[in-house]
Amino acid sequence: MLVPSFVAKVARAKEHLVDLEAEIGRYAARHPYTVRETVQGKRKRKVRRLVFTADPANTDIPLITADAIYNLRSALDHLMSSLVPSSRRASVMFPVFFHGVWDPLVPGESSQRRKDRERWESTIKTLPAAAVAVLKSLQPPDASAYGEDSDILRIVNALSNTDRHTKLPVVASGLRDMRLQFTKADGTVQHAIANPEPFHVFTNHAEIHDLPYNAMDMKIQGVAVVAIALGVQKERRYITLPDKLTHAARVIEDRVIPALSPFVR
Repeated sequence: MLVPSFVAKVARAKEHLVDLEAEIGRYAARHPYTVRETVQGKRKRKVRRLVFTADPANTDIPLITADAIYNLRSALDHLMSSLVPSSRRASVMFPVFFHGVWDPLVPGESSQRRKDRERWESTIKTLPAAAVAVLKSLQPPDASAYGEDSDILRIVNALSNTDRHTKLPVVASGLRDMRLQFTKADGTVQHAIANPEPFHVFTNHAEIHDLPYNAMDMKIQGVAVVAIALGVQKERRYITLPDKLTHAARVIEDRVIPALSPFVR
């Protein structure tokens, strides 16, 4: 039996995600971070910061991530093309807009939102009402709540758009489960947990507080967190790898495909 291309695309994305996890593991095993100490201000205050010493952008992580994203987005488009007449299959794309894109035009809204509403109408015009209802349920919330199942499609779409134009901005966003070891002035060795909350990420370049002024021989250990940085500095958000893409593959495979498969032509 021939496997539908949209199913095969998700399967290939999952293979890339296995490779991605292994590549991130190799990067993290290099212990690519340290504690940097500087003296600041008139009072000569010692400032210690977490600093990454190796950039994941210089590994294969961005390329493997791009391959996974391409196949996830392509799976959605292949699925969509299987729902429409053959004459439309070359031009149709899976709609990822916003909840309410089907509502009437709102006076004064942006040209992009007007364009999205027009594209929605063009996309669904040959679909049965039940298929349209499914697509409506999959549209991301109008005010993004990043993390919801429907919003994971927005993330895939945004990452796919980014990858079309530039290398994915993969960064080391911080350390999870960060632990410190240092020597006090009297020669005793002390251990400290810098972030006691489970799953808390101590961000790159963050200041490490509550260390003795004369602490020496500082050593640091933790789980390196690699992510894609999206947005400008003030509104930047981090798409953690491979977690978010693994979740996206699961949503597409377990929710999106089963919901729309009954309408495949």
